[in-house]
Amino acid sequence: MRAASGRGCSYAGADEHAGSAMSMSVTVNVMMDGSTEVSVRGEIDHGTATTLRQDLVAAATQRRPSVLRVDLGLVTFLDSAAVGALVGAQREAGAEGVRLVIHRASPFVLRQLRIAGVDQLLGAPAEPDPDHIAF
Repeated sequence: MRAASGRGCSYAGADEHAGSAMSMSVTVNVMMDGSTEVSVRGEIDHGTATTLRQDLVAAATQRRPSVLRVDLGLVTFLDSAAVGALVGAQREAGAEGVRLVIHRASPFVLRQLRIAGVDQLLGAPAEPDPDHIAF
């Protein structure tokens, strides 16, 4: 699915659990300066983690930016499968010469990444996004 973006070209995808209200959407924005940012919204769990990993790796390998910024500011939930997907995508992107970093994170996400011990590995910000709106 393709969508227009005021900041550059973008495309979006969504993953819905069958029979579940939980969902995740991923939007890839190519910025005017040529950089690439992946914005994730919703819940990332065992049912959506594989899709997230595939989307992140696709953005890294198709666009080949030097840095792929991942915005998790609108993620409301993530579990260990999600953390594994982020680390796996980071490793795959790195093998392609692309550095994957967490650009923004909600307080919940940042706390989960710290507990898992991968916040620094993923380049997560030291503080939660100051503009975060609690859900």
